[in-house]
Amino acid sequence: MSVQQTTPKAGRRTAMKRTERQTPEDTLRRIIEEHKKDMGETVWLKINDRTHIEVAASLTEDERKKRVENYLENIGRR
Repeated sequence: MSVQQTTPKAGRRTAMKRTERQTPEDTLRRIIEEHKKDMGETVWLKINDRTHIEVAASLTEDERKKRVENYLENIGRR
């Protein structure tokens, strides 16, 4: 009797070789790229000469202002 090991449908598509394992930086980069794809079209908001933030293009002007205020508030805590 032979036993065939299968992976779940939601699991890994192919086996990863030891040299192909991702570093934490690679994993984070992939997660960010997937999030950007899910977000759809984006726009950049200028905070100051050195800082911009990227937000969804579908946000209203009020929502964008809230995002900027939130960003500035959180930066002030550092």
